[in-house]
Amino acid sequence: MAKYRKRAALLALIVISAFLLSGCGRRLVMWKGYGENELLRIGNTQCTLPEYNVFLLNLQKQCERTFGHDVWEQPEGEQLREAIIQRALSEVSRLKVMLLIAVQDNIMLTDSEENIADEAEMDYYENLTEAELQFLNIDEETLCNLFEQYALAQKVYNSAGTSFEERYDSFCTTLDYDINEPLWNTVKLADIEDLTQSPGFTEVYAKYFGSSSLGTHNVGEDSEGEENAEKK
Repeated sequence: MAKYRKRAALLALIVISAFLLSGCGRRLVMWKGYGENELLRIGNTQCTLPEYNVFLLNLQKQCERTFGHDVWEQPEGEQLREAIIQRALSEVSRLKVMLLIAVQDNIMLTDSEENIADEAEMDYYENLTEAELQFLNIDEETLCNLFEQYALAQKVYNSAGTSFEERYDSFCTTLDYDINEPLWNTVKLADIEDLTQSPGFTEVYAKYFGSSSLGTHNVGEDSEGEENAEKK
């Protein structure tokens, strides 16, 4: 019963946070001529399916590490599946918007920060299993760029302090937003037996940068805390 309550709490957390993350008043527009694997456009920046899958796999790992691989077979499994698919989209959208803010504010990574991001990428990549590599279908250069983008987004967030969310929401209203529906309809979770053997994206990132927060809540944190408290 306790485990069921935790799953229900996790589902509520993901649904609420996905809603909050996607709360920007963006203008929806229809584009033509998507690039290869181009899933999303926000303003003049793009997100590819492999980039999105990094976020999706990260969330799936967090869920399975907390509740086990069979969580998807439970009564709330399908709703949880759809919730983290939407949450991953919200997280990667937030990242791309923050990169646009970085350009506007002339915020850049130092050489040292880029080197740390590159080290984190190597650590993450070397720990991926063959099945995970096949699911992500991402090359090292793109993955390295994603770690650097995440570091830059975190720098943007940290530079603004408590006023960031207001700035973020206001900035979002100026952007056009479009999703490649045919490609989006192919999105699904990784069908891999055990995802807990290798660390997730944000876990590796936090190992090198101390935190992976972009002003969002990482799935599983509250539940893991509750579980540890119960054990004590």
